Amino acid sequence: MKHHHGIAYRSIAKKCILLSTILFACVLIGNASMASDEGDEVSLATFDFAIAETLNALGHPPTFISGLQGYETYSRQPGIIPSSINLGYRHLPNLELLASDPPKYILISPPAHVSLIPKLRKIATVKEYPLYKNYDGKSHKSHWQIIEELTRELGRLTADPTAAEKYISQTNKRFDELKKHLKDVSSPLLIVRLMDERHARVYGHGSVEGMVLKRLGLENAWKDKLGKWGLATVSAKALLPIDAKVIFLDSPYDPPGGQERILNQGLWKHWPSIKRNDYAILSLDYWSWGGFPSARRFAESLADCLPHSPLS
Repeated sequence: MKHHHGIAYRSIAKKCILLSTILFACVLIGNASMASDEGDEVSLATFDFAIAETLNALGHPPTFISGLQGYETYSRQPGIIPSSINLGYRHLPNLELLASDPPKYILISPPAHVSLIPKLRKIATVKEYPLYKNYDGKSHKSHWQIIEELTRELGRLTADPTAAEKYISQTNKRFDELKKHLKDVSSPLLIVRLMDERHARVYGHGSVEGMVLKRLGLENAWKDKLGKWGLATVSAKALLPIDAKVIFLDSPYDPPGGQERILNQGLWKHWPSIKRNDYAILSLDYWSWGGFPSARRFAESLADCLPHSPLS
């Protein structure tokens, strides 16, 4: 009887050892697979936030980014891309740090950083993605199409075109919903940031603000010229005659309540739109030359402030 029990125990022991071996092998294979997947991730560096935030939205944040702290402050998003290494000041990136662990590609958006290209090419392959008004002047693509193209290009670069198409689809779907939500806003909108008692910046074609207004079917009240970056600094006299619903952008660099304070000073308090309370103050929490992530943040904030303010 003891003999049979010994055989049974040895049989069970062998099976346990075999099972343990199989499980251990599975763990090793799984770890190897994970390591392989991590190793397949393309190392990228970028000096442009439209590119950086798009990569992050696709689930492939850049390894390096310059100006990260400034972007976090401007967009009110601390820790927005926590896994990225900050290369320091946007216009003077730390190239020694970048060269210490060279990425596969360095992504820039001309005309910014074009002067650095000879130095950058000694570190890695440089890819250029001009956006908005800096895109090929002969192209008839809308700025929305240009940002779609950027998103697809980054999807291909990270070997994840599915993520890019999914994000584009989600963005278009959400904008279609917002456009329907705002269909009763018939008055032109004027997007401005007051600089002082007599001067302001006005935004339009060439910026996220201009692109979003057009995509949502909203009219921009500013019809005059704008600079290369989709904005212009103008005097109060240029704005006061404009009859529009005014959206004031409250910058993170302004003191708390800065726009409201300036509104009560100088010529602004005589603006008809202000007198009839036909305005709203929107917290600037996105990059004005960003990609779809910034466009979505601005559009959501705009939709939130319009129906629940005197603008509705």
